[in-house]
Amino acid sequence: MPKSLLWIGALLLAPVIYNLDAIAGQWKFNKMCREEGGPRFYAPLEKDVGWEVEGHDPEDMAQPFRFERVAFVRFQDKENQWHDVRVDGWLGPYRRKFIFSPVAPDHPVRYRYRDFRERMTDERFGKSHRQVIDLSNGQIVASYTQISYEWTKPERMLLAAPTATGCWNQQGDFDQFFKHIFDLGSK
Repeated sequence: MPKSLLWIGALLLAPVIYNLDAIAGQWKFNKMCREEGGPRFYAPLEKDVGWEVEGHDPEDMAQPFRFERVAFVRFQDKENQWHDVRVDGWLGPYRRKFIFSPVAPDHPVRYRYRDFRERMTDERFGKSHRQVIDLSNGQIVASYTQISYEWTKPERMLLAAPTATGCWNQQGDFDQFFKHIFDLGSK
């Protein structure tokens, strides 16, 4: 076998070997998206009941209202004060007007909304979870999982080009999670 053929073969194989971890990672990412990503509905949700959130930021408080059929959200602010929050119209095309009132003990909350990230052993992967938990039994009744992935470390790329990607909103499933959650139980 001539040396020139060996050199050509080595030159063709070098990029594949150099990016082998990226190729294996992409395969793992696709599998995770297929098996774990997107919306899951485990039980029907009751409309027009109270919800609570785990976070203490106004953005956390606003998230359950994206479901549209939420009566109120019980929210603990950064000063550890609890409020029952309701929507009262719109301030602009994307900003809602909220009314904060003291907690009404005679209005119980039915669901808890959680939004959190999960650390993974391979730092190139990440999972973001949005969960709706039924407080009557502690069960997750709906969830949305987004998988993110960087196919290689930025320092390995020319000019540190970003390599991040994610599987979310495939065929509008993220929008479906928020707009049709009350209609899609037991799926």
